[in-house]
Order: sequence, then structure tokens, then C-alpha cells
Amino acid sequence: RAPEWPDGVGRLWNHMPELEITRDYLKIVRDYDAERGNTEATPRFYPGSPQIVGRMMREQDRMLLSERQTDECDELDIAMGRQPRCSVQARDGFGSLRATLPPPEKRALVLIDPPFESPDEFKAIAKALKDGLRRLPRGVFAIWYPITQRARVNGFFREIQGVDLPPTVAVELTIAGEDVEIKMRGCGLLIVNPPWQFEEEVASDLNELTERLAQAPGGSSHFDWLVPEQ
Repeated sequence: RAPEWPDGVGRLWNHMPELEITRDYLKIVRDYDAERGNTEATPRFYPGSPQIVGRMMREQDRMLLSERQTDECDELDIAMGRQPRCSVQARDGFGSLRATLPPPEKRALVLIDPPFESPDEFKAIAKALKDGLRRLPRGVFAIWYPITQRARVNGFFREIQGVDLPPTVAVELTIAGEDVEIKMRGCGLLIVNPPWQFEEEVASDLNELTERLAQAPGGSSHFDWLVPEQ
């Protein structure tokens, strides 16, 4: 099938973003690509979220990665398992939440990025989030989700609003309007306990990304506070 990168990172590759957050992200991607020997003008190697987070870790930070698919876990262990302060577990990520929360530090960023191959994935996320917040009420939980059918996303929001949520925001970016025949029109990130002034930090970057990544009329981005900050 046709490669996906030209309509993703390819649209940013030769662009100098105005804002620091996006510039930092592009530097990580470019450094990773160059370190693996790419000398071409277009990207060849992309780091993925574990590598990106690994390159942003401070000395006092540590990272735990969970992957239940054996082959993928082996690849993840080769890529990340030998890095300082990083461990890889061959287990379901939802099970890892029960086993590792709360951490000794009593604080954490939990990224939930499931494959969305199961029809009940959203229900599993809501259940895991409820349990995670019970174990670590002030933890930052970031949940990635695809935007394919608006009804599914709205159903997910209704599901999690059955949880006693602290401040929670949904950040979404779409590359086309709902009348355009694109299977996945965009994606979102649901963030529970977002960092202070998160909206102010990210809003301008999101507008710039929306303009760069749009593939058809109707692309947009927005913040939706499911539970507002106090």
C-alpha cells in the first residue's frame, strides 16, 4: 500500500515550526533518522512514542513499557530495553496499570495507546481509567483515540463521564470534514489531570499543525473540557 508518512511527518519535514514544542518534536525525529544512517532529503526512520519519550526523560525519570504481542514486545525490548531507567514487560497494558500503580514516586504520566482492534476497546479504556484514578488520583492519564465515526467517540465520552473525573480535556485534530471519504479523519488525546496551563501551551501549536496536515476542506482542531479546571 502507499506509504503514510508523506501526509504525516512529511508535511512538516522541510517546515520550520513557529513554536518550540513542535520544533523540539521535529528535532527528535530528525536526530533519530540521521543516527540510523539516512542521508536522503526525505525521512526514512521514525522513532515512535517510546523513543520520543526516552529522549525527553530526565535523570530522575524512569519508563515502563507494556506490549502483549510477543513479536512486537521482542522488537520493543531490542529498541528500548537496554536503555537506562527503561523496562519492557510482555503483558497487557491494562494489567500493568493494576500491577504498577501507584508508583513509588506517587506521580506518573500514563499513556494509553491501544490498537483499537476490538469493538469493546473504549469500554476497556474507561474501566482501566477508573481503576487507575482510584490507585493514583493525581496521575496524568493521556489516552490516544482515532476519529473514524463521531458516534463512537461521543459514546466513549459518555462512558468515561460515568467515572468521577478530575479536570479532563479532549484535544482533537482532523484532516478533513465529515463528508470526505477518508477512513480515519483524525485523532484525539484525552488528558486527565492535564498540566497547569496546558491549553495555553498547546493551542497555537495545534492550529499550526491543523493548517499543515489538512488534506481536504473541513479539517479542524479544538479543545473540549469534559471537566473544566477549577
